[in-house]
Order: sequence, then structure tokens, then C-alpha cells
Amino acid sequence: MARNVYRLQNFTKKEIYYGTTEKPVRERVKEHRSGYTIAIEHWNWARDIIRYRTIAKGLRKNKAIDKAHKLESRKPPRGWKIIQTGGR
Repeated sequence: MARNVYRLQNFTKKEIYYGTTEKPVRERVKEHRSGYTIAIEHWNWARDIIRYRTIAKGLRKNKAIDKAHKLESRKPPRGWKIIQTGGR
């Protein structure tokens, strides 16, 4: 099944999170808001300024995961932190 790669940016905490999903990104973001993602459970979705963006659509699972991990390995902007996700 095709996957999408997305980025969440928390402008309040200056943190970036990359992920992949088979669902529409908007739907996956709603799941994140519910607090089911350990890596970003410390984000306050009511108070923090959080934006999301779809980076790629329709990739094969391995390509999507590789792309997300490659994005995670990039140096973040000064003062920002990249939240590392779980493995494969």
C-alpha cells in the first residue's frame, strides 16, 4: 500500500517530527493530537503552535521510511531539535 511522508513542526517547542502513514496525513495528525505517539506526547496541542506538511505521496513503504529517516538525519535549523522516531 502507498505511503505518505509528512513533517510536523512545533514552533513553540522548536521541534520537528517526520513520519509516514498509509492514511491521509490530516487523519494521522488527528491521531497524534490524541497523544498516541510517544515521541511527541509532550506536545501540548491546545497551546503549542503546530503545523504539518505533506512531503511526499504514494511511495512504497520502504521508500517512505527511508525518506523519513533521511529527513530526520538532516541538521535542523539553529535552535531547533529533530525528534527521532522508532526504527523500521
